[in-house]
Formats: sequence, C-alpha cells, structure tokens
Amino acid sequence: MKGPTDSHWAEAYYHQQAQARKNRAWKSVFRPSAIAAYLAIAGRIIVGPLALLLLFTLTGYLSDATVFIEADRSIFAFTERDSSMAGGCTGCLGPCKIVMLKYKLLEGVAITSAPPFFTFTSLPPTESLYDFSSLSDEVIAFSEALDANGTLCQSSKNEWGTSPIVVTGSAQELLNIVHMANLNLSPQMVRELELAIERADECVTGWTMMSVVRLFQYPTAEGSSEFGQVPAVDTHIFPDYTECRPVVEIDDSLVGSKLALDTNGQDPLKVVPDQLTLFPYSFTSSLPPIPRSVPADPSKTKTGATSVVQSYLRAYYGGCRVRAVNTTGIYIEDTCAISKHWVGYGLMVHSPDDIPLCSTGDVCIHNYFNSLWEWEHYVAADRPDRVGMNLNTFRSRYADTVAISVLPGVVVGQILLMGVVSLYQVMSHKRSVLLTQIWAYRCQNGRMQVIYLAQISYHLLYNSDLYMLGLATGTLTGESIANLTCCVFAFSYSFVNLMKARSGDQQLDRHFRLIWEAMQIVITTIVGCLLLSWQKAPFESILAQNAEILRKTSARGAKYCGLNDACVLFTVNFPSVIAVLSVGFGFVAVVASLLMKRMAPKASRSVRGSYVTPKIAVADVNGKKQTAYEAENDDLTSFERNCLGSPFHKLFSDCDEITYVTYNGKRCTTVEALLLTGYLYYGQHIYQASSVMLLLVARLVPAKILRTFNVLLLRWHVDPIEGTLSHALSCTWYAASAEDHKMAAATPVA
Repeated sequence: MKGPTDSHWAEAYYHQQAQARKNRAWKSVFRPSAIAAYLAIAGRIIVGPLALLLLFTLTGYLSDATVFIEADRSIFAFTERDSSMAGGCTGCLGPCKIVMLKYKLLEGVAITSAPPFFTFTSLPPTESLYDFSSLSDEVIAFSEALDANGTLCQSSKNEWGTSPIVVTGSAQELLNIVHMANLNLSPQMVRELELAIERADECVTGWTMMSVVRLFQYPTAEGSSEFGQVPAVDTHIFPDYTECRPVVEIDDSLVGSKLALDTNGQDPLKVVPDQLTLFPYSFTSSLPPIPRSVPADPSKTKTGATSVVQSYLRAYYGGCRVRAVNTTGIYIEDTCAISKHWVGYGLMVHSPDDIPLCSTGDVCIHNYFNSLWEWEHYVAADRPDRVGMNLNTFRSRYADTVAISVLPGVVVGQILLMGVVSLYQVMSHKRSVLLTQIWAYRCQNGRMQVIYLAQISYHLLYNSDLYMLGLATGTLTGESIANLTCCVFAFSYSFVNLMKARSGDQQLDRHFRLIWEAMQIVITTIVGCLLLSWQKAPFESILAQNAEILRKTSARGAKYCGLNDACVLFTVNFPSVIAVLSVGFGFVAVVASLLMKRMAPKASRSVRGSYVTPKIAVADVNGKKQTAYEAENDDLTSFERNCLGSPFHKLFSDCDEITYVTYNGKRCTTVEALLLTGYLYYGQHIYQASSVMLLLVARLVPAKILRTFNVLLLRWHVDPIEGTLSHALSCTWYAASAEDHKMAAATPVA
C-alpha cells in the first residue's frame, strides 16, 4: 500500500490495523494456534501466579512447613494379613505340657522379669530338656487333652528373634488354660473370651494367647518427655480375625480401682514422648483419646467387615495393671497386691514398637505398631514343623521433622515473573498469535534458563532421597507435594528449553514455542493432581524396584547407614526420573508442533513475500546441497543496518515470512521481527528491552537518586515522517527517564 510520505509515518498503519481487526472473523479465535495462545497466556499470567500466591499465603510454606508429616498428623492404618510383616516359627511346636510348665513363670502375676523368662522360653520344645515334676497330674492330663484336640503350643525363638509362649486353639480352650495355669490376665480379655464362647457361631475364628517380652516406658523427671525404658513380660489374647473381637470396655463392673500412689497434684503423663499418643490405652489419663474402632478394607478382611477394634495398650505400677492416672494419683486394680520389685520403676506404660525406615541422610520414617501383636496362623502341609503367621497390624506412621526448602517456589516465581515482564514488553504494542509465539520464544531463551535449571537441579539432588522416601511411604505434606510439582515444572521447562537452544542454528520455531508454553499449565495440573492422589497412598513399587535396604551389620550398611540399624539406598534419583519425563514432554511438544504447522495457513505472498531474501542452493565440501542467502543483493532496512548490523536472516533462519512487509511503498522490518530481536518501542525511540525495564523502574525511584547512577542507555530515534531509525544515540538513565514516555505504539521500520 502506498501512502503520502509527508504524512505521519504511523497514521496510515494505525488505520490499517484497526480495519484489519474489524474485518477479522470470529472463527479465527477458535483456530488451534489461537486456543494454544490463550491457554499459554492464561497459564503463565493468571493461573500460575495465583496458585503460587495461594501457596505462599494460605499454607505454612514460608513459615513452619515441613517435608514430612509429624506425629500430630500421623497416618493410621489397619492391615489384616499384612504381607510386609509375615513370618513364623520353625521347630517351635511341642507338647502343651511344656507351655504349661513355662507358664509357671507367670502364675498369679500380671508381669514378670524379662531375663529369666527369655532364658527359659528360648529352650526348644524338646521334652528331655525339662523337668515336669512341678506339674500336677491334673495339669499333665489337661495338657494331653489339649494335644489330642489339636491345640498348637509353641515356644522357642521365632523368625523375629523373640521367644514367646504361644497357645492357639478355641476360645474355650484358652479360657481353660487361664484358669488351670492361674494366669493373672486383664478382666477385659477374660470377658472377651467369655463373649467369644457365647457368640461362637456369629464369627468363627481361632484364638491365640501370647506371653512375650515387651518394652515399657516410664517417666524419669517431672515435665520431661525423655522417658526411661525397661523390658517386661505380659500376656495378650486375640482372635485370628480381628473383626471377631467382642467390644468390651473396662469399667468398675469388671474390676474396681484403688489408689496406689499419691502424685501430690502432679500429672505423671502431662508430658510424654510422641509415640505414647498414637494408640488407645486401657486406663484414663491426660493422654489424647484414641478410638479403638478403626476403618478396615472390606475386601481384605475375612468377613468383609468395614471396621475392627484394636487392643488396648496397658500400663503397670508395682506389677499391677493401672486403671487411672491423674493429678490425684495412680490408681490400680483393687484385686492386685503391689510388688516391691516393680515399684522402683514407677509408672510403666506399654510402648509401641518402632520399625523405622531411614534414608542415608539420617532422616527416618517411623512406623509405630501396636505392640500387642496379633496374627492369623497357618500350618502348611509341606512344612508341618512350621507355624506361619500373617500379622494383623495397627500402624501409625510419621517422620522426623525436616524443614522444607522454599527454593522450588522461588524458582517458579522467577520464571513466572519473567513471563509477565516479557508479555508486557511484547504485547504492550498489539496482540496476535504471532506475537504470542514471539513472547513464548522470549520466555524460553536466555541465560536465565541455565540459572533456573542449576537451582532446581541442586534442590533435587540434595533432597532426592527425601522425596523418594516420602512417596514410598505416603508421608509427604501438602507443601512438599507443591514443591515436587514446582520441581517438575521448573526442571522440565528449563531442561527442554536448553536442549532446544543447543540443538542447532537459532530458530524461532514458533509453533513449537507456543505449544510448549501452552503445555505447561496442562503438565503442571496433571502432575499436581497425580501427586495429590498419591500423597497418602504409599508408592510401594519405589521400595520394591528402586531401593536397596541395607543393614548396619553389612559392609555397605556400615558405610551408608550411620547410627541407624538399617537404611534405604535408592537406585535411581529424582533428577533422573524428571529428566526422562522432560524428554517425553519435549517429544510430545515436537509432535504437536509439527501437526499445528501442517494446519497453519500459509503467509500471504502479496503481503509478506515481496521482499523475502533470495535463496540459492550451494554444495558444501561433502557435495550435499545447502540453502544460502545472496547477501550481496540485500537491501538492509535502517533497523538491520543501525541496530543489528546484519540481515535479519543471520539471526533467525526460519522467519523469512514474518521479517519484512511493504508499507508506504517501502521495504520495512515488521513489528514482530523487531520485537523478536529484543528491541522495544518507547516514546519516540527504540530501546533494547533491558533499557526499557530500567526506564520503567525509574518511575518508582526518586529523581535525586537516579542522578547518582552514571548509567548510559542506547536508543535509536524513529523518524516520524520516513519511519527510519537513526544511528545509535546515547543518553543517561536520568535524562531518558525525565522524558516520561510510555510504551509507544509499534509500526514497521523502513
């Protein structure tokens, strides 16, 4: 189009652009490239910053967030026939009179000392090793009747290294053993057996009675959570199938209580270790109330039950079961006589069993189990000498306190901020799909990509084991899930950008740029949702397929485990996993960009093609034909001559169709090409983008302060009549900011 050269250079161009916008069909909004442009801008400019703002303000991310859940948010779970806790006892079965003899250690007492018990019960069930003279004829006959009925009597060491006394039979048989051996059991457990006998047809199950060494904790100093530990032996009764346990609560109708120790207004359990707050106890106290009834997976319980009742942990004082602990004193069962042997230990509280899973960095996931172990027993036909045990576990899981790193959030904030800045620079002049593609290119290139990748790689390498351990055990906090999502976004984005930048000649590759930018909101949303769905569900395959559990007793374990008895060494770290995912994301973006390129309309030759730089085919040293430009015939625009110092195609080899336009009868560099190279219109001049940012910052800085900075800016004056650029002009930051210009409307440059 020709226009009068004596009129303002930009006037006709503005009218032309306004008319083009009026004539633009609504259907152009629904083109794939337009949809991708809207999606990319919405993700980077609206959704991303909003999500980051919510993370910073509505969570403890910037204050007290931790990597793992702590004791007050522990994960509780019941698992019937827990495959991870299966075991058994080989060579433990023997005549029941051996068990009745060993029960002499517990005759008439609620607890007994661990050393003599362990020594005696560790003996194998071989009759020649025992003297049965202390057993009456009635007990011998009773024992033989148990053998004849198929009752399983076990002693000696099992596969866990303990030496319990175990009897498995019917509820009636166990009740008879309790009376015959004069065992001092909790009235609650005795009542459970009585109800099980009455309701035998309602829930068919075997019952087991086990006496074993357990760990007890006792307070050592007032107001201290550092409790002492002492082993002792007590007895527990349980059904094969946990859902068959009758619900019996302890009250005065079962057994009364009496004051055993006056605490003078002090509560011995006011301050306790975290593990003593995880399970229900049979006595009243200031410990947090924990419900006995817990949900169960009906597909994994024998009878399809949706809930089960766990056993009460107990406490002892002076060898007697405790009924209550408060500021008045310690109350015990009124039928029990205090033993001087146990008074010295004070209040002894059942301790849950901790089976930790630690990283090589000495961070542990604590798996606390209700230490009143229960199981379903079986005897395989091919192993009649072995009793197998599938444990029914009540587990509470939490982890060590590890402060969260805010680096991933900071890196994502940097990326989003630069996206907003680039959008302001590129789209302040006008808006189009092509400019969105240029904006995407500006976001994805530059030295900052290396900084993004370096920061996030450092974080992932340093915290890889923590994330692996958290996902494998389901103990990551919501803030950690947000961190992982940020890591996937920042790493994959910068990694693919750098791969693209190092893949060959500099290219705009505008379809890929837009697709890759639009994919970020989709990828990040999917990754975040998947991680949230996995947050409380342990990713067990990580431990099964990507980890080696080392024992401290092994050579490698001594090297990696430090002071922990065992630790986990992961085979593949998190940066490697995300790098593989990133390559996959990049491949999808390449394929999608090729499809979009095929669907994109060709640029109009009448508008863009009149002055495309001529190309010729030449042969290289290997005889292959390559494309070259006839530089001798180039007619450089003032922008190319004064700003770039070379033809535009030397910077970008794939932009011929968007580089030039005929305007007012002159060959001009397009607005898009100028913005692509990092130059911006500002007032009556063109500046480099970095200089424009300084001018914008100057609006917030007092003029007196600006004068103290000796900063020179380069700019090129735009001739308002001819539309050409002057040679480079220098101007101080203070003088340029005093002109108080705004981002100017953009026009082609002749």
